[in-house]
Amino acid sequence: MTFKRITVFGGAAKSIDTQYNAAAFKLGEIIGQNNMQLVFGIGDNGMMGQVFHGALRECASIRGITTPKLLELQCENPGLFKDGEIEIVPNLSVRKFQMFQEGDVMLVLPGGWGTLDELAEFSVLIQTGEIPKKPLIFINLFGFWNDFKNQLKRMYKDGTLNQEKADYVGFVDTVEEALPEAEKIYTKLHK
Repeated sequence: MTFKRITVFGGAAKSIDTQYNAAAFKLGEIIGQNNMQLVFGIGDNGMMGQVFHGALRECASIRGITTPKLLELQCENPGLFKDGEIEIVPNLSVRKFQMFQEGDVMLVLPGGWGTLDELAEFSVLIQTGEIPKKPLIFINLFGFWNDFKNQLKRMYKDGTLNQEKADYVGFVDTVEEALPEAEKIYTKLHK
């Protein structure tokens, strides 16, 4: 792979359906097995916790960026993180911007408002030229992103979104397909 830092967005709530946990754990393992760095908004719960634990199992480099409040809400055991793996920033805007800048690729697992906020802000910052285009890969576990994919098609059709300007977006159905799809888009963007 031509990239090394993977930013992952996804649900961190304990209430997330457990059907997603094995795939999230596997994604973390894949990141570690490919000697990549996991960049994420921190958490040891929900899918993000599973990604973290999978990456940890494979000795991946970890880069957690969070706020004081999110550390309190999403991380029951901060002692799991080694010195230097967590950076606490003042607010969500700084947190997101750093996650976008530090990752070479963005992978999106199923999630809620926070995940939608992250992917929308990432896309707007690309649109305004504040960050360069980077692959944004939706991992469509159990069809979670099907309706969103259809909404994007509608936006392209109705002209509210230019498909040519969204050439960094991809969809896959499994975590195993995520890095190869990211590589394909990354290569296209860096021609």
